Amino acid sequence: RNSVTVVSEIGINHDGSLEKALEMIEASASCGADVCKFQLLKAHQMYDPKAGSYTNESGTFPIYDVIKNHEMPESWIPVLKDACASFDLGFLMTICDHEGLDEILKFEPKCLKIASSEISFLSLFNRIGEAEIPLIFSSAAAGLGDVEEALDAYGDPSNACIMQCVGKYPATPEMSNLNILRTLQLAFPETSIGLSDHSEEPALVPVAAVGLGAKVIEKHFTLDKKSPGPDHSFALDPDGFGELVRSIREAEKSSQDGDRIPVDPLLLGTSRKKPLSGESYLRRFCFRSIFAGKDIQEGEAFTLENLAILRAGELQPGLHPRYLDELVGLKSPKTIGKGTPINFQTLLKD
Repeated sequence: RNSVTVVSEIGINHDGSLEKALEMIEASASCGADVCKFQLLKAHQMYDPKAGSYTNESGTFPIYDVIKNHEMPESWIPVLKDACASFDLGFLMTICDHEGLDEILKFEPKCLKIASSEISFLSLFNRIGEAEIPLIFSSAAAGLGDVEEALDAYGDPSNACIMQCVGKYPATPEMSNLNILRTLQLAFPETSIGLSDHSEEPALVPVAAVGLGAKVIEKHFTLDKKSPGPDHSFALDPDGFGELVRSIREAEKSSQDGDRIPVDPLLLGTSRKKPLSGESYLRRFCFRSIFAGKDIQEGEAFTLENLAILRAGELQPGLHPRYLDELVGLKSPKTIGKGTPINFQTLLKD
């Protein structure tokens, strides 16, 4: 419909209310969004209950409880999908694990999203690729090697869109490093590029990204920035989101008329795709690694059933998920409790 797709990231800002979620879909349509996106979260598939608390600009939250409180009932999915269709909006869901993927596949998604924190969850990328579903994935706190490994696991670069993203909430405009969009285009020429923007300014960074070739722009959306919860304060309210869409459409028209979209040099930054110093907390806390999904006895073989790919939270991380297949079939050198990271220390006999 438009050469640049604008995604209203409703995410978890419905605060557990289906009525509010439906209101946000209607408001997103009024703002001119192309797509509404939600998050399909499963606390037990994401963190161990002992994973601790997460801190951002909005405060400190027990992370397992936050995720648990924002789990979406499966019964919502067709209701939200139909509501988006009624407003001629695309429906997009962020899935974080295999259980969520099994659930959303029942509703024949036209596209799926994977968040930055799951970029190391290679088996999830692989399954979506095998299902031949177009994929958008974010890359905050990731290096170019992380992006390449995820794309290789997915399998079809022409069916994917890589989102440049900064893992800071909110991010300052000068953290945007929009030169990385050019790096991604050069490194993965078959793949579309986009921007998932966490800056508070509605249109400054997104319009510049469009000028550099971004085909998808995503911003968090809220009805009220003062609502309690981790994602409201840095989201755009309807006035801000309306400004975002108008600015992007004006930039598109200007570009079609042959004019160059100006880009503030402050936004360009580095062209090197690597974790920023301000993203180290996100990478440490949220990136996936291998844990014991159940109690494992000494001498018991590691299996896909007793291992889990989880975010570490405040726990020590385990091995990168790329080593999962190599672990399966090996025998545990000792008894390992559920929720213990599987790392080299765990694998040494006491």
